Amino acid sequence: MLLPAGPVARALLLLVLILLVLGTRRRMRWGRTATFFGAVVAFNLAAPGGRVLLEVGAFPVTEGALRVGLTKAFSLTSLLLLSKVGIRRDLELPGRLGRLLTLTLAYVRFLLDADVKLLARDPVGRLDRLLVEAHGAVGTGPPTAVATTSTATGIATLAALLALQWAAAIAGP
Repeated sequence: MLLPAGPVARALLLLVLILLVLGTRRRMRWGRTATFFGAVVAFNLAAPGGRVLLEVGAFPVTEGALRVGLTKAFSLTSLLLLSKVGIRRDLELPGRLGRLLTLTLAYVRFLLDADVKLLARDPVGRLDRLLVEAHGAVGTGPPTAVATTSTATGIATLAALLALQWAAAIAGP
């Protein structure tokens, strides 16, 4: 996510993440994703810069603002899809670092599932109780499942993502 600089490279990364989401059979909300993408581009068009491509009324659409908007929209949408793939109950990552990351994501899932409306009445007290509940529900020990090993598909997917990012970084915007 950090290496590709231009909108084309980030668009390719977004495409790979869409395929990954579909491959993991996660539910994709196309309307919300498209609305989010369009809103990011539209808000970035409010800061014009560069050559004017067209004018919508008195509002100029500039090349620089469009490029920045598309780059940010591809990046933020990719991060949303990455979280969709990464924050799930059946995710088990191998190794010591993988178990720590799996535990961290379990806490995130627990907190995301909590009723945030209750935080408005007593935010500090409720957050404290919520974290104690999370500790009890998630636990601090290693996951009880047998340690997983990397599969050929997982290694190939990771290698393809890394190769795509490095190729985009070397090729430039």
